[in-house]
Amino acid sequence: MGHSEIILKVYRLRKVFGGILALNDVSFEVKRNEITAIIGPNGAGKTTALNLISGIYPATSGEIIFEEKTISGLKPFHIAFQGITRTFQNLQVFQNMTVLENVMVGLHTQTRSGFFSCLLHMPIVAKEEKIVKKESYSVLQFLNLEKKTDWLSSSLPFGEQKRLEIARALAGKPNLILLDEPVAGLNVRETGEMSKLILKIREKGITIILVEHDMNLVMGISDKIIVLNYGQKISEGTPREVQNDPKVIQAYLGEG
Repeated sequence: MGHSEIILKVYRLRKVFGGILALNDVSFEVKRNEITAIIGPNGAGKTTALNLISGIYPATSGEIIFEEKTISGLKPFHIAFQGITRTFQNLQVFQNMTVLENVMVGLHTQTRSGFFSCLLHMPIVAKEEKIVKKESYSVLQFLNLEKKTDWLSSSLPFGEQKRLEIARALAGKPNLILLDEPVAGLNVRETGEMSKLILKIREKGITIILVEHDMNLVMGISDKIIVLNYGQKISEGTPREVQNDPKVIQAYLGEG
């Protein structure tokens, strides 16, 4: 049986935080090997959607189906294990680890001995560590960071720290990667490089969900765009369809 064309289905997702409805009955589908962007004004619920898909918060109600299995309710570690990894809006690299070690952390979902035996230094680890190092290095090559494997990650420029975070997410061999504002804080040149990198990730056969404020980037690389406003989906379609949707224009212009 072949893979279904739809890799992720989000069905009537709701999230309530202390009486505030952050997501209200949101449904959408993500096609395999496409770049789907989730956009909307501040406070629209974009990051909340990513946090529910990656298991950081449980949904109040609704269902998330990945590769035809229900994943809503699973812990983030188990969701990573199923094949979904992510980056964060506020950079999350381990500052006191080297570049290589940061990527090795991302591989823990792949190793048989798992994270805990690594912490306990059990004997199985030595063999696996060689493999993990080699794989981590090849991910760094993919992101043009291989010359900096031994650098402390805190000494990398901001743009390279962002790439490192993506390297860690890729190390988990995901089928779906969630990128939360990958170009926030980057200059024009770095943004251009990041956009090429995102396309290169898709060429590897990885599906991408992107939350981003940079409209040029979104319009330039997305196959499909989902627009949220006040926790509700107000539009969905190709970049062109969404750009011309009066509801979308209103939501953005109404922001101030």
